Amino acid sequence: MSKIVILGAGIAGHVAATHLRRKLSKEHEVVVVSPNGNYQWIPSNIWVGVGRMKSEDILFPLTPLYKKKGIDFKRAKVTTFHPEGDTETLKPYVNIQYVLKENQGTNGKSNLRLFN
Repeated sequence: MSKIVILGAGIAGHVAATHLRRKLSKEHEVVVVSPNGNYQWIPSNIWVGVGRMKSEDILFPLTPLYKKKGIDFKRAKVTTFHPEGDTETLKPYVNIQYVLKENQGTNGKSNLRLFN
């Protein structure tokens, strides 16, 4: 079983997460870490700028989508990145800090393993 951690839910991160979840069997875990809870369809920003669309029309919440697709979503920011691990953890990991009110400020070494 592998755990794949994707840092960021922008265009590349979002596409990578959904594509990997679709292609990998359910025994593999896909995790997205991003402080932003919404995906923004960037090509439509021009229409918001000229008043043809509202910003709500080009944003959608990631939490329900990722839950439906079986992707673990962490609303957090990465504070440190350890590609070589450290003296306690020999595998790569990241430290995250949650941004939601109920967990805001909670941080520390996470159990997220990167590409093992």
